[in-house]
Amino acid sequence: MVMKWFEQAEVDQSTIISSRVRLARNLDKYVFPTRLNPATAKHTLEDIWSAASETQRGLSFLELTNIPPWESSILYERHLISRDMVQKNLPRGLAYCAGENLSLLINEEDHIRIQSVSAGNNLKAVYKTAMELDDELSKTLDYAFDDNFGFLTSCPTNTGTGLRASYMLHIPFLESTGMLKAQAEMLPKMGFTIRGAHGEGSEPRGSIYQISNQVTLGKSEDETIAALERLVEQIVDKETQLRHQITKDLNPEVLDAIWRAYGILTNCRKIPLNEAMKLLSDIRLGVIMGIVSPPTGERTIYSIMTNIQDNTLQTLTGQAQDGRHLEVLRADYLRECFQ
Repeated sequence: MVMKWFEQAEVDQSTIISSRVRLARNLDKYVFPTRLNPATAKHTLEDIWSAASETQRGLSFLELTNIPPWESSILYERHLISRDMVQKNLPRGLAYCAGENLSLLINEEDHIRIQSVSAGNNLKAVYKTAMELDDELSKTLDYAFDDNFGFLTSCPTNTGTGLRASYMLHIPFLESTGMLKAQAEMLPKMGFTIRGAHGEGSEPRGSIYQISNQVTLGKSEDETIAALERLVEQIVDKETQLRHQITKDLNPEVLDAIWRAYGILTNCRKIPLNEAMKLLSDIRLGVIMGIVSPPTGERTIYSIMTNIQDNTLQTLTGQAQDGRHLEVLRADYLRECFQ
């Protein structure tokens, strides 16, 4: 079985959980997805998958049009598709590799969204992978491109390079001290934004945030990547400094939070998602500091965070539950992870 990117040990070794690059592209011969009718959307889907299947990337294809909402929600929880794609009715699809580190969204906001993701700090590597797939697709697909504006996209904020680069960060100390709020207010002035782990419209859980560029016009891809790397390096340095200051001499408050989290997760009999995410955040800090042991079964804390999401949890355990029963199912799974 191929290991998923979020199952790799690197996701729990530092403040940076993952690096991601997304490229937005549209085909020259079709209107943007916001104006597609079902018949034309179907043709677009077929054209793009035909090109993708020839890239020798080992991509699997899933047409999302007729799958149940809960199955689409699992793909969202695993960062494979966006919330908008879950809710769309037009013919649309997802092509993805076994490790879920390279995927192609078809007929989302744009005809094509290439997504490359990796555990840890590997932004240049995921950018290279995304661009390689982009080059392969462009051999058989004609993109909508303007000599003055660059790649044309449904939303003007993506026009230009069509590049969205992002890091997913675990920053509990910046969050708890209130310093994150001041940082977040500064980012838009610098051409960046901070959101929850699932991007636009998502709430942060477990002190996990996504930081990405907002500007795609007037800057090259290399300039965007370099600027984001510098910014995140500064944020990581601040988080690390705060951790050293607050945990100096094994601060009893921090130790208590970590061991309380461990005690609850190894003994709870029902637990809501938000509480579980907060406790897992504390455990992740304890793992990084070498205070508590990693979870059993070669799991990572972030893979557990992914697996306890409502729809993923039910599929993983083969049990369809809701409400209180889902909280019981989550507690059972968490106890198993920390046996």
